Amino acid sequence: MGWPTPQEYNEAIQNPRTAFADAELQAGQPVLTPLGLPRPITGAFASVYQLACPNGRTYAVRCFLREFGDNQDRYAAISAHLAQARLPYMVNFTYLANGIRVNRQWVPILKMEWVEGESLQAYVERNLHNTPALLGLAEQWVQMARMLREASIGHGDLQHGNVMVCNGQLRLIDYDGMYVPALTGRHSHELGHRNYQHPQRSEVDFDPAVDHFSTWVVYTSLVALSVDPQLWKTFQGGDECLIFRREDFERPGTSPLFQTLAASADARMRALAVVFQSLTVLPPYQVPPIDGEVMLPLPSGRAGWIQDHLPATPPPATLLPPEGARAQEAAVARPAEPAWLHDFLGPQQRQPASFGSDLTRQRVALFLSVVFSAAAWLAVDLAGLSLMAPALVTLAAVVGSLSMVADGYRRDPTVLAQRAARRDLKQVNTRMRGVTVRLAQQERGRSQIERVYQRQRARFEGGQQHDLIVEKAALERNERALQQALAGVQYQRDRQRRLEAEAVAQLETRHKAHLTTLDQRIVALRQTETFELEKTLRQRQTQFVLSYLKRQTIEAAIITGIGPAVKQSLRQQGIVRATDIDAARLAQVQGVGDARATALLEWRRRIEALARQTAPQDLSKIEETLIRGRFYQRRFSIEQERGREQRKLQKAIEETHARFAFTQQSADQQQVKVRERFDRKREELRKRHRERRARLQAELADLDHQVAAEQASVQQEAHAVQQELAQLTAQRAVAELRLRQYEGIDFSSYVKRVIWVYQP
Repeated sequence: MGWPTPQEYNEAIQNPRTAFADAELQAGQPVLTPLGLPRPITGAFASVYQLACPNGRTYAVRCFLREFGDNQDRYAAISAHLAQARLPYMVNFTYLANGIRVNRQWVPILKMEWVEGESLQAYVERNLHNTPALLGLAEQWVQMARMLREASIGHGDLQHGNVMVCNGQLRLIDYDGMYVPALTGRHSHELGHRNYQHPQRSEVDFDPAVDHFSTWVVYTSLVALSVDPQLWKTFQGGDECLIFRREDFERPGTSPLFQTLAASADARMRALAVVFQSLTVLPPYQVPPIDGEVMLPLPSGRAGWIQDHLPATPPPATLLPPEGARAQEAAVARPAEPAWLHDFLGPQQRQPASFGSDLTRQRVALFLSVVFSAAAWLAVDLAGLSLMAPALVTLAAVVGSLSMVADGYRRDPTVLAQRAARRDLKQVNTRMRGVTVRLAQQERGRSQIERVYQRQRARFEGGQQHDLIVEKAALERNERALQQALAGVQYQRDRQRRLEAEAVAQLETRHKAHLTTLDQRIVALRQTETFELEKTLRQRQTQFVLSYLKRQTIEAAIITGIGPAVKQSLRQQGIVRATDIDAARLAQVQGVGDARATALLEWRRRIEALARQTAPQDLSKIEETLIRGRFYQRRFSIEQERGREQRKLQKAIEETHARFAFTQQSADQQQVKVRERFDRKREELRKRHRERRARLQAELADLDHQVAAEQASVQQEAHAVQQELAQLTAQRAVAELRLRQYEGIDFSSYVKRVIWVYQP
């Protein structure tokens, strides 16, 4: 018996008392469709039924659609580890080896607590314009990821259908692909939902890091939707995804979604998009956990993006701990959100940087320069001095003031920080150019290896192809020689067959004339017999009609226009019966005109027609037997003679066939020997060329191995460079974000701030 189908599960579960071995499930009733049938939720690996039990509990019964030999061991390990971890996100379940009986065979099921709530997709769609709800869920998502990682648990298929939101709290269902430490070394039975998993994930990616990429997908989606709810409609959220799809991960550089996020008006969203996009180039096992530290040199300073949108009180359990004396206590009492997220995602309302130095000296110097200049020009009017002196004084005062202002600008901490940020960005860009050059060099090296490899491979494959051509030509020559030899044998066989056919034809010709004569005599006898039977039958019918006509008298008949007088005249002429009526005789009877003659003739015709209808249609058995008996002896004698002639011919033909059979047997043996000789030659040719191609294939395999090793080395180096490039990309995003707060910090702004004494 094969593994049950969904239809077979449907039929079995309609009667829980006989379907289940578990007493609690036996008393339950499945939730039905409007048609009165069990309502399943069918996925790739299981059909799930909801059963309501009399004790008030409701269970989800997972019926497996595929058979995995280690299911019981896996679920036992998962159950034991979850019981020890006691995480609030998990659902209690029991693996029942003898779970449900289908077609008289017990198959396992999973008995799981039914979770009342809404799927992650439904919750997000309902709260698209509720920014605090989405960011609160994102914060809770990070906390859940941290707790799963600390418990060494990997769900394996984090996606909208396996994440429920119950009263605002996250719950996880469907543990078919879950990893726990006891399963280390095994492979995964599933690869998860394509729109939430790393495109390079395979069955061997089965360890505590299996959820790292999918947690990034969900977190980035929640944050992006909190910033721009229109992304849901634009990128068809809810269609088997939140907003990201596998195509975005496979081609992030051309992804419209990544391009939209990178062009977001929100600087933190742009930074997060750059970080997430940079992670798509990493292999699955190197994607960092969302609740850990990204291996990048991050800027100092922590600020909460989420806190900008959530209510101030009460603070969620995962907010950053307060500063000062409460920091250590809060860190112990509740987990802090990962610092690196805040390093990337700064506050929502970041205050622009301002000049931080004391401007008193610059303002005093500016004031004194104005006073001295004014005094110099006043002295011109009072003392009658020339204009050159006050002009020089004013110029000196202005130059001195500007020099002091410029010196203050150069020493201002904010300006120094701005220069440092620009220097950091320049250094990152310089490093990125160098890394890009190295990546291009590695690509050229890889291409060079590939070109050399292709040339060498083409040489080996050309040798193999040439050998195939040579082998084909040799086999064709061998085949032509075989056909020629067989044609010679076949010619001899055909010649013997022609001689045999001619001998048989001569025999048939000699006996054919006699057989034909006998056949003709038999046919003639049959025809004569048939004619005799028909003639006798016609005679009997004619006699019957004459007899009937003789019994019909004119006197007793009622004939139109024939009265007693006419009948008397007819009797006088001897016309008494129907047989006596004749047109010539009627013409001689006085008183019988044309009309009466016609009536009499018509009466006779009717009587005769009636007689023919009742006349016998077959001869009597005695008459037929007598006639057939006369012809049977004559025909039997001829048929015996024909049989003797036919047997004589058949015997002569068999003797002729036997005489030529030996010759044909010799030709057959000769044909077999010819085939065997050329078959041996063909196999020798094939063996010789097969060995030669095997040597070429072995050399090609060695070449493949060498090139694979070189390519692996180059790929490893390229991967390291790609990682470095991804880190530098993220660093550049952070540097640009830091530099953006110094917009408006320039010398003219500094001068204005010095002049505007009362500017705060």
